[in-house]
Amino acid sequence: MKSIEPNRRPPFNKLASPIALAVAAILPLASFPVRADELSDLKEQVQKLNKRLSDLEAKEAAAKAAAPATAAAAPAGAAKPVPVALTTDVNGLPIDPSAPSVLQYTNSSTNLRLYGIIEPTLSRTNHQTSNGGTATGFQVSWFSGNRLGFDAMHALKLGEELGLPDLKVIAKLESEFELPTGNMDTANVFFNRDAWAGFYSEDLGKITFGRQNTLTRDFTQNWGDAYGTPEVTLKEGGYSNVNNFKQFIFYSAAATGTRVNSGIEWKKKWDKHWVTGLGYAFGSGGNGGSGDVGSGGSVPGDFTRGTSQAVSVAYNGLALGGPVLNLNASYDHANVADLAHRSELFGGNMLYGPFRLNAGVVHYTAQQGVNGSAGERTDNSWTISGSYRPDKTEFALGYVRFKGDHAGFNGAGNIINPMGNTSHVTTVADGAKGTVFGSIMYHADSQTDFYVAADHFNVSGGWVLGDALGNGNHYGVGHAYSGDLELATGVRFKF
Repeated sequence: MKSIEPNRRPPFNKLASPIALAVAAILPLASFPVRADELSDLKEQVQKLNKRLSDLEAKEAAAKAAAPATAAAAPAGAAKPVPVALTTDVNGLPIDPSAPSVLQYTNSSTNLRLYGIIEPTLSRTNHQTSNGGTATGFQVSWFSGNRLGFDAMHALKLGEELGLPDLKVIAKLESEFELPTGNMDTANVFFNRDAWAGFYSEDLGKITFGRQNTLTRDFTQNWGDAYGTPEVTLKEGGYSNVNNFKQFIFYSAAATGTRVNSGIEWKKKWDKHWVTGLGYAFGSGGNGGSGDVGSGGSVPGDFTRGTSQAVSVAYNGLALGGPVLNLNASYDHANVADLAHRSELFGGNMLYGPFRLNAGVVHYTAQQGVNGSAGERTDNSWTISGSYRPDKTEFALGYVRFKGDHAGFNGAGNIINPMGNTSHVTTVADGAKGTVFGSIMYHADSQTDFYVAADHFNVSGGWVLGDALGNGNHYGVGHAYSGDLELATGVRFKF
């Protein structure tokens, strides 16, 4: 018979220890003269106690063996399971632990991530002055704006009560700087790329309030050049940074440029195919808080001035046997200085193995001059591009065609970018600009890209270019030169 040792402490301390002590106290009594039946009863009770202890030990061992490895290894006082809302990022995409972002803070319901891009670019570009001067050296990054950003989100318990267990508060703050100097991209505006807060759940979609990309930009980015994501998602992004074809992004702009101030945007992914979006921006030129810089509300007495409206729809993953199509259409309307600007945009891309083809068309109209006195501008522009990525090396080639009829000039004597302020136009012209571009990029890993790139444009008719972007490297003012060649090389580091 297995004996009970008084000093033994089985795993079930709260139960086994008192029993062992009681038995230890009773056993010495067996040395005194007792009747045989009493001793027999005592031995029987001891056997029952031993069996009970053995059964408890066996039950504990079986429970440990059946428990998941993570649970068995979890230390005492382990944190509660991560809420469903914190298993996806601010765009509703599953969080990848290996993604290039730095987790700054987290608790049971809130986390904050830091991320950024740093991209030095060296280039040689001609026609940097009105007489054709050439510049060589660092430039504002060719592919991506240098940035530092923060994504924050907080799981809302309210969501469980509403039947939305993944409901969360989301927020983004993102600044941009110029690597050659470290200057802010927009002087005296720290979070010039993003400054918004909102909510997300899979059923609700993503709704955001504040400064952010125009809605249309986030949809057309998958065909506006060769470098956007194949599918439209709920994520902001799109278009390269400073080069001779970037101006195509302005067809997807608003009254405040390619980002909206005082904006409200809603995007919803309905299934694996459909994505829809609605956008509205208040006229932010009046009093009310912040932005533009110094105002956040509409112009007093003129509620429509400076407002923007947009609607977009996308269909991802249309299977055509081998190839796969991603298509989208958008409508943009902006009130710029009480003049109406409109864009209708349609395009998409086709994927086939390592090959990708992008294409899209734009119809744009704009009123010009005081009270529309300079007539209406009409653009019919298009782009086509392709890429091939057999392995870590990606080759891209594209062409962008701008064609404007009755297009107005700004005070410096250059054609105004789409959605720009045309209220002071007095002179107009018909013309066009065509740009061919290409690049070779080596994706060393998920965070580092090395590249060489080039672009070349020509103008025809009355199309006059000076500073091509309004913030780039092309400074010929009022000089209708026929072409501009840019060669660049750089590295893009993401964290």
